[in-house]
Amino acid sequence: MYNQEIITEDKNLHLEHIEDLVFLQGQQGAMSGLQYIKSVMNLLSQGKDTGGSVTVKWDGAPAIFVGTDPEDGQFFVGTKSVFTQNPKLVKSASDLDKFGYEGDLRNKIAIVLRELPKLGIQDVLQGDLMYIRSDLKMTTIDGEKSIVFQPNTITYAVPVDSELGKRIANSQMGIIFHTTYTGETMADMNASFGADVSKLNQVSSVWFDDATYKDLSGEASLRNDEKTKMNNALDIAEQSIQQADFTTVQQYAKLLQQYVNSRIKQDKPQVGDVNLFSNDLVRWYTEYRKKEISKLKNQDPESPAVKRRLDDIENFTNEINTNLDGIASALTVYNAIIVLKNLLINKLNKVDSIKTLLRTDTGYKVTNPEGFVAIGKEGGAVKLVDRLEFSKNNFNAVKNWSKG
Repeated sequence: MYNQEIITEDKNLHLEHIEDLVFLQGQQGAMSGLQYIKSVMNLLSQGKDTGGSVTVKWDGAPAIFVGTDPEDGQFFVGTKSVFTQNPKLVKSASDLDKFGYEGDLRNKIAIVLRELPKLGIQDVLQGDLMYIRSDLKMTTIDGEKSIVFQPNTITYAVPVDSELGKRIANSQMGIIFHTTYTGETMADMNASFGADVSKLNQVSSVWFDDATYKDLSGEASLRNDEKTKMNNALDIAEQSIQQADFTTVQQYAKLLQQYVNSRIKQDKPQVGDVNLFSNDLVRWYTEYRKKEISKLKNQDPESPAVKRRLDDIENFTNEINTNLDGIASALTVYNAIIVLKNLLINKLNKVDSIKTLLRTDTGYKVTNPEGFVAIGKEGGAVKLVDRLEFSKNNFNAVKNWSKG
């Protein structure tokens, strides 16, 4: 049996890529992924209400948690550390020293603490900080004078003379809220996707919004030929589900995710040819384990550490080769979901109330938003991200914000 390395996640709400449900949840995940696809398709087909929704993934940083501490009724702000064993809830300026905030992060949290109480937030909300006033720059984009801000990888640009541009220019900070937390204590908080900002106080010093996808123009509606193309891909996926070996795929889910990520970093398709993928996977895993062996002090083949890794390679290779056809069918479902996802992303990208750009060494170039989130009617959610494009952007863009 192969020793799968455990990848831990923090307590905060975690979104999986829609196609990775095939790896993580097997047959049920594949069916859930296709249901998310159908839900978004219906949403883009004359705006049918499916009980689900789509939100935009804003590329903000850092993540901000804000609201009322249910245990003492005091207003607080913080980062992801609000959910650690020793939570850092900033309730006054003195807490910035107490929790050791320094530099740019300290400055941002201080401004958030000063400004967000004005909104009258009663719940606990999570959002992405888009800018503080000192982050705002003026530049010309395509001949149009614009106000720009770059919280992380993507640069956002808004015409200076637009209503939104004027609002941003007059504000002290900007934030996009996307998640709501409820519970009797901070430790017991439960997260739900979405944030109702309609009842928050409108103040000139804070530009805020929720992340709900808004297509006021109808530009993102699916055409009949696009529906036909997507229905064909759905048929392929649903047929392949019947022949798929989800047991093996689910058993090695974390490993498959690691391998796919390594392919993305090399600018390769996530899966590509399903028949070649398994051979490449075995080769990659063999090299991965042998690299570990090369770093051991004792590299004797009979030593327990070396023998365990060599056994892992042999067992993994045998399991993959024994189930090639079933794995290929599961990967066909995975690929079909990627095709469907990218078709939807291309439609959703038609609407851009705020321009999204990449800052390079030679200037700005147009790019798409980071991605979208599909929220199911039962409350679950998945990421819709063009991983090849966004990974390339992450490597090539000049960044402003260091999360470290």
